Amino acid sequence: MSDERVFPGPSPAQADTLNAWRELFESKHSEDFTSLKGTDCLEQPIFPFEVDYRDIDRNDVLSLYFNEIPEKTIELANEVLRTMVAEYEVSDIRCILRPLCLPPERTKSISSLRMRNRGTIVSTVVRIKDVGPRLGYLQEALYECARCEYRETVKQKIARERMRPEGPCQDCFDKAMKTFEGKIPYVVYERLKSSMKLTAEGSFYKDIQYLSVSDIDDSSAQPIWVVIDDEYVDTYKIGDTVRINGVVQIDPVPDRNFMKDTRRILQIHAFSIESL
Repeated sequence: MSDERVFPGPSPAQADTLNAWRELFESKHSEDFTSLKGTDCLEQPIFPFEVDYRDIDRNDVLSLYFNEIPEKTIELANEVLRTMVAEYEVSDIRCILRPLCLPPERTKSISSLRMRNRGTIVSTVVRIKDVGPRLGYLQEALYECARCEYRETVKQKIARERMRPEGPCQDCFDKAMKTFEGKIPYVVYERLKSSMKLTAEGSFYKDIQYLSVSDIDDSSAQPIWVVIDDEYVDTYKIGDTVRINGVVQIDPVPDRNFMKDTRRILQIHAFSIESL
């Protein structure tokens, strides 16, 4: 265990994306931040930050990464929004990017989606057939070192095994490197890793809900599940017609009866919804 553990900052691509989002928000949406001042965060804890897809597409950096890795790019946008909310001295409102007005070439029917569409952005007009219960999932898990109280946040995925830090905390690791002159015994290294404990306080939980939807012109066809979150939860009912904009994902079969079942189903993780 002599390899040095590295704690990297943003990659050049991530830094370019963060800067591009900031430029877009400052040039197109500075009035939105100003209008949030004085808003009661108890009455409106979440603000949907609606951005025209055409503005995203005009920026070379955002157009590239939003279309190639949409979920990560949206995550970076939300990081910029959190920073800018603090800079504008807005109250504790959480701004969430909601890209709207996707181009016609992104329009897909539910019945046309296949496994090959995984990871792509789609826009589809659907009718809601069923509404699942309101759920929550651990989006960011906060781990604390039991030895020195060092903290590390690990991002999680919906309906997946909870991820732990990749190794021990940096402080304890550095001390062990000095103690053992750069060659940490395996048993000691594993003991240091196990010192990182999940803490409920500081971990971030997110509201989600599943909608079963189908094409509006063929309600008898096989439906698909759409994952919605935050302010969209408990907003829609059976029979509503909406436009879902989101990313096609795959998920394990719900009724799988063994851990390594390779079967998968398609679902859409919505990043915005437009009422029709």
